[in-house]
Amino acid sequence: MKEKSVKKYIFNEEIAKEVGLEEAMMFNNIYFWINKNKNKSDHFHEGTYWMYCTVREFTEKYPFWTTSKIRRIMKNLIEKKYIDTGVFNRFGYDKTKWYTITQKGLDIVNNSKETVEIENRYVPF
Repeated sequence: MKEKSVKKYIFNEEIAKEVGLEEAMMFNNIYFWINKNKNKSDHFHEGTYWMYCTVREFTEKYPFWTTSKIRRIMKNLIEKKYIDTGVFNRFGYDKTKWYTITQKGLDIVNNSKETVEIENRYVPF
């Protein structure tokens, strides 16, 4: 039997304590992409860098979460003020959301370098 590839999910322990493991994993994904986009001027809006992703694209990155779970995770991160949303699409019909890390989220990342890795391995029975 062929073994599937291993995916690692990284999260900040402090964020997980306050809002939950799933939210911490999503936060880390957003933080990663914002840092990756720092050399792209089209990702710089309102004085900060952003990343964009649809709920469907998030379900491809996290196939073990439903679309409703992803919406709940995002809502929790927004309500707890770890991320903020915006719309910076070229066309009015494009409703793809953009995400950035708030100052609260940045403060936690900068003050706590504690991250945890989880491996998602295929285990044959």
